[in-house]
Amino acid sequence: MISPLLHDDPHTVGPFRILARLGGGGMGTVYLARSAGGRTVAVKTLHTRLAADTTLRTRFRLETDAARVIGSDHGAVVVDADPQAPTPWLATEYVLGPPLDAAVEASGPLPEPAVRALGAALAAGLEQLHRSEVVHRDLKPSNILVTAQGPRIIDFGIARAFGDEHLTSVGSAVGTPAFMSPEQAAGLEHAAAGDVFALAGVLVFAATGVGPFGGGAPTDLLYRVRFGEPDLGGVPESLRPLLVRCLAKDPAHRPSTTELRTALGGAGVTPGDRGGFADLLPDAVLREIARRSDQVWHQPPHRLPPPVPTEAPRSETAAAPGVSRRRLLTVAGGALLGGGLLGGGGWALFAGTGDDGGGGTKKDAVDRPKPPAQLWSTTIRCPDAGGEVMRAGRNLVVRAGIVLCGINAESGKGTWQANIAETWRSATDGTRVYALRGYTEDAAALAVCEVSQANGELGKPLVELSAFTGKSQYNQLLCVADGIAYLVARAASGGRWYLVAADLKSGKERWRSRVEGPQSQGFPPVLSGAVAGSQVVLCGAPSEGSKFIGLSAHDKDHGRKLWEMSETFAGTNPPSQLVLDDRNLYLGAENLTARRLSDGGLEWLLDNKPDDGAGEERRYGAPTLHDGVLYCAKADEGLIAVDALSGTLNWQEKGLSGRKNNRDVAPAIGKRYAYCVDDKGLRAIDLRARKAVWTYEAEPLVLTADAKGGHLYVRQEKRTLALPLA
Repeated sequence: MISPLLHDDPHTVGPFRILARLGGGGMGTVYLARSAGGRTVAVKTLHTRLAADTTLRTRFRLETDAARVIGSDHGAVVVDADPQAPTPWLATEYVLGPPLDAAVEASGPLPEPAVRALGAALAAGLEQLHRSEVVHRDLKPSNILVTAQGPRIIDFGIARAFGDEHLTSVGSAVGTPAFMSPEQAAGLEHAAAGDVFALAGVLVFAATGVGPFGGGAPTDLLYRVRFGEPDLGGVPESLRPLLVRCLAKDPAHRPSTTELRTALGGAGVTPGDRGGFADLLPDAVLREIARRSDQVWHQPPHRLPPPVPTEAPRSETAAAPGVSRRRLLTVAGGALLGGGLLGGGGWALFAGTGDDGGGGTKKDAVDRPKPPAQLWSTTIRCPDAGGEVMRAGRNLVVRAGIVLCGINAESGKGTWQANIAETWRSATDGTRVYALRGYTEDAAALAVCEVSQANGELGKPLVELSAFTGKSQYNQLLCVADGIAYLVARAASGGRWYLVAADLKSGKERWRSRVEGPQSQGFPPVLSGAVAGSQVVLCGAPSEGSKFIGLSAHDKDHGRKLWEMSETFAGTNPPSQLVLDDRNLYLGAENLTARRLSDGGLEWLLDNKPDDGAGEERRYGAPTLHDGVLYCAKADEGLIAVDALSGTLNWQEKGLSGRKNNRDVAPAIGKRYAYCVDDKGLRAIDLRARKAVWTYEAEPLVLTADAKGGHLYVRQEKRTLALPLA
C-alpha cells in the first residue's frame, strides 16, 4: 500500500526519484520510485545501520541474483541494483497487483479454476528457479502478487543455492512457520521438494482462506508441520489427493514441480500464455488490481515533516488507560478487604526525599512542584489482570478481587457490587456495564446482560444464544462497541470455540469465526480484544510455558479472519490490553514495534541496544498511546516518547539514575506530566523539562489517566486512590 515518505527517507536512490513508501520492516524499506524516463519501479533498500553486516549484505546480493533468475514471466523484472552501495538497493518493475493474502481478504477463498491456474503458474515459476539450482525457502501468500496476467513470486531474502549452508546454521529453522516444510522446521536441508510443500500450503490458503496447519504460536505450528496432519476439509474434493501428496512429510514422496504443474492442468502453461487468468479471478480481486493500477499514477502523498519535539500533549483527549501487566491471566483471588468498600482512609503517600529522580541538588528540589494530596482512597483489592479503572457514565467501574464494583468518581465511595468473579466476563462501553450470565446458573444458553448501576444485579438477557453453552467458565465478553458485543464462546455441541458478534438491540448473533480454545488449564482463550476501525483485533493467550502470543484480526462486519501471526513477549507477562489506533497495533517487549492492522506486517521497529542493561527482562515497557505519541519505559533508562506514525524517537527522559522501571505498568499521560512506576514509587515527569520532579512512595499495579474527570487513578494490591491529573 502506498504511504507518505518520512522526513528522513532519501529523495533519490541510484538513478531513481523516490515517490512514496510501499512497505518496510526490521531489515529494510521498499519505495515507489520513477526513473528519469518515467518508468515506475519498486526500490528495496537495506537499512543503513545493517549495511556493515557482511552476512546481510551477502543475503541482499543473493536476493538480487534470485530475482534475476526467476525472470519477468514469474517474478518482477530486475531493472537495476547495487548490492555494494553504502546503502544496498534493488530496483524491480512495479507489479500491478495485490499480494495473495490481500486478494483472498478482498474476495474470500478463490474458486477452484483460479486455484488450479494459480498453482500451475507458481509451479512453473519454481521450475525456473530450480533449473538454476535455487530454492525460494519462503513461499507464502504475502510473497505472491496476483496480477491480471498471472501470479508473480517475489521476496527472495532467504533463497539460496542447493546445498549451500553458508548462510544457514544446521539445526535452526529459517522461514515462516505456517508455510515451512517439515525438513525446514527441523532445521534440515530444504531442497526443491520443500518449495513444493510450501506451494501446496499456499494453494490450501487460496482455496480456504487458512493455511493447512492453522494458526497459533510458532512452536505449535512447527510441531504440527513436522508431525501433524494438514486440514484439507475446505479444499475442493478434486484437489485433495494431489495436495495430500505435496504435503507428505517425506520429501521423496512429493511430486516434482513439473508433475504438479501438469496435474493442475497447466501442462500447456508457457510464458506469455496466461491471458485467460483474469477471467478466473473474482470481481473483487480484479477491482483490487485496478485500484492499485490506478493509485500508482496519482499524485504521490506529501512527505511527512520532521516530528515536532513534544513539549506537552497537544490536546486534552483522554489517554489510553493504564494496563496491568503483572502476572497476567492468574485467576483473580481474594475478596474485598473488610467485606466492602471504604471511602477515604487513613493511609497516606509521601514525597520521596533525597532522590527526586532528576539528578538535581537539594536546592533544585525545593523549587520543584510538590506531590499533590490524594483526592480519595478506598480499600479495594486489585486483580492480577484487568485492573484498569473504567468509565461508566459519570462514575467508575473496577474489577476488585472476586467482584465487579461501581465507585463514585468524586468521592471514591462504593455504589454497587456484582458477583462476577472472572475479570474476563464483564465489559463497559463507556456508558453501560455488561456481563455474561453466571456459568453455574440453570440456564444453559450463553447470555449477555446489563449490570444495574443501582444495585449491581444482572438484568434480563439482552442476548441469549442457544448455539453456545453458558456453562463454560472461560466464555469471555471481550468488549462492547457500537451496540455490538464481541465474545469468545464454546459451542453447545462439538466443543469448538468461536469469536462471536452479537447485536444487543436485536438480541441476535451477527456472525461467528473459529478461534483456538483455552491453551492452559485455568486460563481463558484470549487475553484481550478490541475494535479498531473495521476490524476486531485479538491477542490470544499463550500455551503453558510458551513465550509466544497469537495476534489476529477479523472483519468487523462479517467476522472473516484477515490475518494471524505470533509474537514473542519478553519477561514474564504478555500484554493484558491492546494498544492500537486506526492504523497500527503497538507492542513493547524486546523491541518496541508497530504492526499494521491491515495485514499484521511490521510498520516500524525501534531497536534495542546491547547496553540497555535489561538482562532477561523486557527492554521496552507496556506502552501508552496519547495524541499520536507512544510513551513507554525503556529498560531502566527512563521514559521515551516515540512518534506513533513513523517510529521516530521524539525524546527520552533526562537524568534518571539509580532506579528500576516497572515495565509491566503502562505510563499515564496528563497535560503537564507523564506518570511512571519504578522501584521507588510513582514518578512524575515534566513533559517540558523531560525530567522527574516528584515521587510518591507507593507500589502501583495499574495507572489510569481520566482526562474527563481530571483524575489519575492509582491501583495498588489492596488500595485504589485518586490524585489530581496535571
